[in-house]
Amino acid sequence: MKIGFVVHFFDFRNDVRKIISLVSKDHEVVLFVRPEDEKVMTSVLREPLEIRLVEEKKSGLKNRLWELLFRFFGQLPKSRSNYYLMEIFKINLIAKENRKKRAKRTLEWSYRLPKILSYDFLLDQLSYQGKTKIDDIDRFVCFTEISDNYFFSRLIKENRPVSVYVYSWDHPCKHLRFSKKVLHLVWNQGLKEDMIALQEFSAEQVKIIGASQFGYIDQFLQKANSYKNPYPFKFIYFGCALGIPVLVPQELEVVKRVAKLMQKYVPDWKLVVRPYPVLKDWQPYDDLKQLSNVVLDDGYRQPKANNLAVSDEAVNEKMIKIHHAEAFLHLGTTLGLEAAFTETPSMLVDFDDLNQTNERLSLKNFIHQFQNDKYLNLNGFNNVLKSDTKFGQVLETLKAGKTSLLPYNQAVRNNMSVQSFEQFAERLLESFIK
Repeated sequence: MKIGFVVHFFDFRNDVRKIISLVSKDHEVVLFVRPEDEKVMTSVLREPLEIRLVEEKKSGLKNRLWELLFRFFGQLPKSRSNYYLMEIFKINLIAKENRKKRAKRTLEWSYRLPKILSYDFLLDQLSYQGKTKIDDIDRFVCFTEISDNYFFSRLIKENRPVSVYVYSWDHPCKHLRFSKKVLHLVWNQGLKEDMIALQEFSAEQVKIIGASQFGYIDQFLQKANSYKNPYPFKFIYFGCALGIPVLVPQELEVVKRVAKLMQKYVPDWKLVVRPYPVLKDWQPYDDLKQLSNVVLDDGYRQPKANNLAVSDEAVNEKMIKIHHAEAFLHLGTTLGLEAAFTETPSMLVDFDDLNQTNERLSLKNFIHQFQNDKYLNLNGFNNVLKSDTKFGQVLETLKAGKTSLLPYNQAVRNNMSVQSFEQFAERLLESFIK
């Protein structure tokens, strides 16, 4: 079989590279990539795989008009706040301030206008160049969020066999480029339900194959007990979750608050803080270095221009630190899921008195995104930290050991499953057979 992978974020998605490598052992693989992504992709590609540039975007008034109308009137997921936070995150990656201001104004306007145009409607209206060679491909695999509307429009209009892998647990909540004309592949039953509830898919349009990202957890668990503690002291690990610069100072205030409470209840312990890897500017974290009981775990990202990728070794080191920590704390991140597969209590920080200064863009709304409330903000567990007093009680509990706080981990794991990269690749290939 000849399989075309339509890829983007290729430098950052290490797991995708592994899956493609595994598939290429028994099948021909062609990588389809936008011209602007070619340099990044070739810099990290290790196999001699064929690369084809996607050349489908067609200029013209008609296409520009439909794209503009979709930007303002395109249907959003039912979890609108997730969409808003994601768009703010993307806007903050824009370097030029004038472009950033225009993008924010456009977002505010589009958020208020009625949502009447579906993504499939947009794809139907677009015309494309038809230059990309695709006739020899037996199956196409795309990843959310769709990176090229014109190429995707062509694949659908020409009835090419296409599957879309929903790459992350929060993608059904925040993305809007979901076509109901192709099969979508998701992690588990919970995400299948999310696609149905938030994106209005039917059950037949979604298939469960597992999570590619969890291949790293599988690798770690095989050797978990053989890894030595990287620190000569007891510590709590805090995984930062904010990639929106305006909210980072609020997250760091929470970190400082946690550190202060630890000084009171467990003065001999340290708080090890992991910066958010996709945040471009790590300078705000420098303030934490002034705190005597805080250690900044900032050595895993290489200081190369525009390189936000995390190496496989760093991914494993992250898991080792979670494994040896007394607890893992966060404000809503995939790491909170990953920690649940270890014997370290995973904990969501959701202090009741956090200031909500803006109706949509606030730390409180970030913590209470759809996926966090459904999969991590579970009732009946002390692992959801609501106040200083509750956290103090948890710290007293942790002095005696982790065991009593692990039922929460099990409850989170009930919604997720771990499989090897090889098993995921097999299930991906099996999904092509209806």
